[in-house]
Amino acid sequence: MRILRGRYGLLRVPALRRTITVPALLVVTALTILAVPVVGLATAPFALRRGGRWRAFRFGVFLAVYLGAEIFGLLCVAALGARRLVGSASHDTRQDTSYKLLARLLRWLYAAAVRLYGLDVLIPEPVGGSDSGLPRVPELPSGPLIVLSRHGGPGDSFLLLHALLVHGHRRPRIVLKDTLTLDPFIDMVLHSVPHRFVNPDPDRGEDTAAEIGHLATDMGPGDVLVVFPEGGNFTPGRRIRAIARLRRRGLRDSAERAKRLHHVLPPRPAGVFAAIDAASAADVVFVTHTGLDHMESVADVWRSVPLAEPVEATWWSIPAARIPLDQEARLRWLQDNWAQVDAWIGRHRAGPPLPAAGDATRP
Repeated sequence: MRILRGRYGLLRVPALRRTITVPALLVVTALTILAVPVVGLATAPFALRRGGRWRAFRFGVFLAVYLGAEIFGLLCVAALGARRLVGSASHDTRQDTSYKLLARLLRWLYAAAVRLYGLDVLIPEPVGGSDSGLPRVPELPSGPLIVLSRHGGPGDSFLLLHALLVHGHRRPRIVLKDTLTLDPFIDMVLHSVPHRFVNPDPDRGEDTAAEIGHLATDMGPGDVLVVFPEGGNFTPGRRIRAIARLRRRGLRDSAERAKRLHHVLPPRPAGVFAAIDAASAADVVFVTHTGLDHMESVADVWRSVPLAEPVEATWWSIPAARIPLDQEARLRWLQDNWAQVDAWIGRHRAGPPLPAAGDATRP
């Protein structure tokens, strides 16, 4: 990873990076399109047997759709860049066009996941009746928002962005791992919208918090800052290491509270608090979900397709005026809400329980 993240590494030099990633995308797309029918024919005898699930073909078709969407997106980005060079596209126009492009491509990928993987996303739990007699789902506040979401399972960040862009009609400001710059479409389209690529290394927490705080400034109605406080997807091993890291830092109370979390990693407060301080008028929305979190490896993903269980999600919002100002009280507030995230997952998670984390109890 040093060659990617070093001071002069591939991730740090956009021009060099794109001369490699864009041609690589074109080559991989062409090979994938050629390989999909071959894979379909080669696996047909096995897939036609009773109970066959056409897994290889499903993954191949989805990959072709994903890569094709990226090629289309890059062409749109190039056209937008040409308009900028001739002065016919303002900054606001480029930003709006980029958000519309992201929403369009996410619709395509969501539709493909529904058809190929059996994706089924359930609406949040009803929270009461309405004048029409139909259940109401939790409503998002109308002003600027800071969304704090758990991170569990492949594709959950894309589902969250899909919900915000397509259904919520919001403008997300996105914090991503810096390795995602190796995806040329993500790398190029996000330069027209507020974003930050950050190093997820816990030892770089102060730098990451500063980047998040900067990104949260000047948010207006319709703007949403998306933060994953865990810093990465949940796995039992990461949970144990996170608790051990808290102990090494002398944060024994936080470590003890983290031990009581079974489905999420302990939240990293620095970035969350930097966002709250920079956008003091923003309400905070906690997002939790389950249905993809049992897929922790490539083998898990392979065995889980097509999906047997739906993805369930819910959220709740906290007005800015109710967020504590005192740092210790704010930490307890964050940990209490994160415990609710964990408890909701425990009530709704399908399948066998996660392995006991006995090693996490050792000093």
